[in-house]
Formats: sequence, C-alpha cells, structure tokens
Amino acid sequence: MEGITDIECGPRRQILIATDGSETANEAADFGIEMFGCSGAKVYALYVIDITPYRSVTLDKIWSKETLDEFERAGNEATSYVEKLGKAAGLEVETRVLKGHPAEKILSFSEDNNIDMIIVGSLGKGGYERALLGSVSEKIVRHAKIPVLVVRERHKSEKKLIQA
Repeated sequence: MEGITDIECGPRRQILIATDGSETANEAADFGIEMFGCSGAKVYALYVIDITPYRSVTLDKIWSKETLDEFERAGNEATSYVEKLGKAAGLEVETRVLKGHPAEKILSFSEDNNIDMIIVGSLGKGGYERALLGSVSEKIVRHAKIPVLVVRERHKSEKKLIQA
C-alpha cells in the first residue's frame, strides 16, 4: 500500500502498575500484564503506604514499629502479586513500597523513572465508591503527563459469568 511505512519498534516500554492489594488493583494488574506480556516491557509494581493524615507528625509517634511492619508486609504482598504475574509472562518486574501521598508518589515515581504508562484500578481500598473513579486514580488521571489506563472493577454478575 502506498504511503504506509514500516512501523519500527521503539525502546523498551516501562509500565507502572500501582496497587493497593484490592481486588480492583489486582484486576488492573491482570489486564496490564495481559496487555503488555508479549511486548518485553519492564514493569514496576508500586505500593504506597498512605501517610497523608499524619504529614505534620513523625510516623514513629503515630504508628508502632509493628504497625509500620504490617503496612510494609501488605505492600510486599500486593506488589508480589504483580511480580508473579509479570514473571509468568516473561517480563522483568521491579517492586517498590513507598511512603507518602499515594497519587503524588505514583506521579513522581513515574516522572523520575521515565515511565511510559501508568495502570491503576478505578477503586481501591478507600472504603467508599466515588461517582466515577477513586480519589487516587482520579488525581493520577488529572495530573499525569503520560497515558493512564484505569481498569474498572468488574460488576459482580460479570465475575460470576466468567467463573462459571
């Protein structure tokens, strides 16, 4: 066909999958790994321990070492889910657990590490649903300088059909 040129493969893509260990975050990870599994992309699995309610007080005055360790364990468990999926698909996966405001940390991590796309679930462990998106995913979509893929939670009836 005239006018169509060969598409060249660019540099290896770097994908950030932000997780909080929720079912929606796991669905986002499943979708992202399925989407990029054969591409040879590098995947970063990122969990952020939300310390925003306590910005003006040091963490050791608010939380015991045991509590912080529990948050670290939850973060390691959430990111290991993404790591297992990615490695099973033949991808290089790097996991990180950070502390701070989740949306801010996800955005700054993506800028600092030349991330090409952020993948996040629409709702996390926030406890209540927003009209369209969870507060973290909404902030990421509004402020990211790169593409953001927001994976919505499947409706319970859809999950039953898929499992049947």
